[in-house]
Amino acid sequence: MNGMEPVRTRHAYADWTLRGFPLPGHVLVLTETGWRRGWLLARENGPTGWIGLVQYELGNLEITEHLAADHIASPDVWTTGEPTSDQEGSPS
Repeated sequence: MNGMEPVRTRHAYADWTLRGFPLPGHVLVLTETGWRRGWLLARENGPTGWIGLVQYELGNLEITEHLAADHIASPDVWTTGEPTSDQEGSPS
C-alpha cells in the first residue's frame, strides 16, 4: 500500500454523499434549467442506484420529483455567490 485512498467513481461518490444528507435537508438539485436550491425529502436505493425525492421552486411552481443521486449536491459546494440559475435575468 502506498498510503493513498482509492479514488471513488463519480457515481459511487454521489451515492455515498446522498446517504449522508439529513432528512429533510437543504440541497442543491440539478434540473433541466440548471442548479437550484431545494429540499431532500426522502431517499431510497433502487435497482439503478440511489435516488432522492426532492422539492424545489421553478418560477411560480413548486416541483417535487425523484432525481438520481448525481443530480443532488450538498449546499456547501457553493462557496461564493448564488447558483446562476436562481438569478433572474441570467442568460441560459
